[in-house]
Amino acid sequence: MELTPIITVNDLHFSYPTRPVLEGVDFTLRRGEVVSLLGPNGCGKSTLIRLILKLIRAKRGEIWLHEKSLHRYSHREIASHIAYIPQYHNVPFNYSVLEMVIMGRVSKLGFFAAPSAGDHTIARESLERVGISDLANRPFGQLSGGQKQMVLLARALTQGVDTFIMDEPVSGLDYGNQIRLLELIVRLSEQGYTFLKTTHYPDHALLVSTRVAVMNGGKIIADGSPDDVITPSMIRDVYGIEADLITHDTHTRCLPIFNKGIS
Repeated sequence: MELTPIITVNDLHFSYPTRPVLEGVDFTLRRGEVVSLLGPNGCGKSTLIRLILKLIRAKRGEIWLHEKSLHRYSHREIASHIAYIPQYHNVPFNYSVLEMVIMGRVSKLGFFAAPSAGDHTIARESLERVGISDLANRPFGQLSGGQKQMVLLARALTQGVDTFIMDEPVSGLDYGNQIRLLELIVRLSEQGYTFLKTTHYPDHALLVSTRVAVMNGGKIIADGSPDDVITPSMIRDVYGIEADLITHDTHTRCLPIFNKGIS
């Protein structure tokens, strides 16, 4: 059965004043997928995310959200369909974790409406689903990077949508928090949530993805199942290093070939 498209990108072009970034990108995110967007620094991954969120406008091409042109959506309407979980998040006030999570209800309430008892219940349920109920009264600014990412994911759940976009979600997290966050993504995907996430880690893409798209030179050069896309030749072409793929138990790992000696 063919999965329903959520986001469709057709022939997308974008340039900054000094350089082109995207040159004819075609991409589709379908319901129920976990898609990892791989590629080197500067290849256009974050720019593509910003275009999908209508934070910037494309030079040429079209983006469709649920088969309706993105230009016809307000930012609040986009937030009623997609939750964005940024790489970094600093807030000017020392909100509690619960207050941060309740902010996910803004797209449902409006900016000046007070959250109801029901909104508080939804927020607490989201904290429980993510496994951080014990942090509810902690100041958000005092949390570790891993805890902040969990709070932002709980806020996205509170937003009441089933499509999440994450920009390098494990950046800055220690190894344990990286794995815990990836495990949470898998659990939520099994409950019907859809994910598009950028990453620098082929191993993470292999662990959690149903599909992998690789960007390089402003284009998507590969798009398919993780085992088909993440190969030694792709690693060589995109990152300029040699690597082997090994399988342990049911998981495939990318093992870079590290040259210690200097010739």
